[in-house]
Amino acid sequence: MRVSKTQLPRPRTSGWLPLVVSIVSCLAVVFGWLYLSLAALTAIVGLLVSLLLGFAVSQIMRGRPTLGDASALETALQLAGDRNVFDRYQRISGSLLLISRQRDSIYCEIALEHLDELVRRCSTIAEGTFVFEGTETWRIVYERLLRSPGLQLYRSVAWIKNQKYWHDEPGRKSMAVNFELHEAERLNIERIAIIADELWLDGEVWPVELVRQWLHEQHARGIWIKFVRESALAHEADLIADIGIYGSRALGIQELDEQCRTVRFTLTFDFASVSAAEERWKRLSIYAESFANYLDRYEMP
Repeated sequence: MRVSKTQLPRPRTSGWLPLVVSIVSCLAVVFGWLYLSLAALTAIVGLLVSLLLGFAVSQIMRGRPTLGDASALETALQLAGDRNVFDRYQRISGSLLLISRQRDSIYCEIALEHLDELVRRCSTIAEGTFVFEGTETWRIVYERLLRSPGLQLYRSVAWIKNQKYWHDEPGRKSMAVNFELHEAERLNIERIAIIADELWLDGEVWPVELVRQWLHEQHARGIWIKFVRESALAHEADLIADIGIYGSRALGIQELDEQCRTVRFTLTFDFASVSAAEERWKRLSIYAESFANYLDRYEMP
């Protein structure tokens, strides 16, 4: 049977090792005082002090609990420093205690399956990621982020596969927040639209009317707009996505079905993911054309 690291017995030398170190140090000092010069004795004492300090620090660090091996009591003590998290911890612990008292085998099987799902969700949250499945409730978080203090730049990539993109009630409300914050100069908004080819046919100067109007309204209200046909990115497939970059703070990824209904919205506060999205934004900007410059060349229908 394999024995885990936590099951291994502690070395029995840990109790008397500090005593041995102290005795040896004292004998070394006495020997130096009897047989060595003052300069040599000073050097020995300095060396022993350095060694003893290093030994003491190593013992302290060795005894310090980590998140992985902390006991239940140590975990509770560490969480107690955060009142909000500790309150959730107490409520979850109370619920787990009630679950553990149930004796129905089917109940226990179902409960454990649901708890496993909660554990997976908690692990995802701990990594800085939140996933909203098949719901528009993510827009509440979206607005909170846009209104959050310190956020000055919001970059959005709109992947338009349906001409009714963001034309439903939640979409209109989100655009109203964009206009409000941009016009109040609380937030600088930049948007690149990737337009499906069936909405911007080859040979046509402009996309279909609803898409064209959506882009023009934003341009007219001061939002920085670029746009590009989806087929122009055929060799840069990783650039085709519907995302929002909230400064250097967070990255949102929206997945829509063909009717522009939200399938999934993933929000991550992982800095590496945000930085990677910024790099993709820069590459996408090369392919996209400024709406303002395009409007100077082509008259709107």
